[in-house]
Amino acid sequence: MKFRLLILAVLAAPLVGQDTELDDARQVNLERAAAMPNFVADEVSKRYTGYSIRGGPAKWKFKDTVEVEITVKGTEVTRQKWRRNRKPGRLAPGFYPGAGFGAELKPLFSPDCPTMLAAAGHEEVSGKSALVYRFSSPAGGCFGFLYGASPFNAARAGRVLVEEASGSILRFEEEATGFPAGFAFVQRNQIMTWGSVSIGDTSHWLPEAADFIWRQANGELYRVTIEYKNHRHFEAATNITFK
Repeated sequence: MKFRLLILAVLAAPLVGQDTELDDARQVNLERAAAMPNFVADEVSKRYTGYSIRGGPAKWKFKDTVEVEITVKGTEVTRQKWRRNRKPGRLAPGFYPGAGFGAELKPLFSPDCPTMLAAAGHEEVSGKSALVYRFSSPAGGCFGFLYGASPFNAARAGRVLVEEASGSILRFEEEATGFPAGFAFVQRNQIMTWGSVSIGDTSHWLPEAADFIWRQANGELYRVTIEYKNHRHFEAATNITFK
């Protein structure tokens, strides 16, 4: 009996290497979260409406393209210079993500948050070997509020993929569920991909693209795909002509 209990304990114990790799990823990404750069960039979003029958593949219909200039200070984002289908104006009614820039790092990796992480193997992402971790966070955790009829901090679950060599986040996949009755949607999914971005002469590891999907109670779907580009410093360029 003692021998059997010992075997069960060994099987239940996490691998030392996995713990070390996760600890390294925590440190790398929490340091990054604390030192996110301030910058300006262009955010290009394509919006779609859609539906799926009995949980089958979604059928998407293109709605519009929204272009804005974003100003990022840490994880806080402000948007200005709105253009919809290349025409200046304000954002048209409809779904649009309002999450912070890189705001998932601290909720994922901080030991002060209730997020649970478990090793789930290896994958290759953009030619890089990645460690895969499944995560879950209860409602009211560190991921923050989503907005519908009223703010609600939903439960989250998904996967995070980090580069094996550096511990840097490569891909974040999240599903938010458990919304109260009457909320604007019953499920929200997002995928955020990260990579090396140049701001002036300096390279930074930042989100490069995102994909958001909202599901309503009646089965209708809304999707926004986003590309971040033309990263630059706050300073405005001035052209001086001598005659």
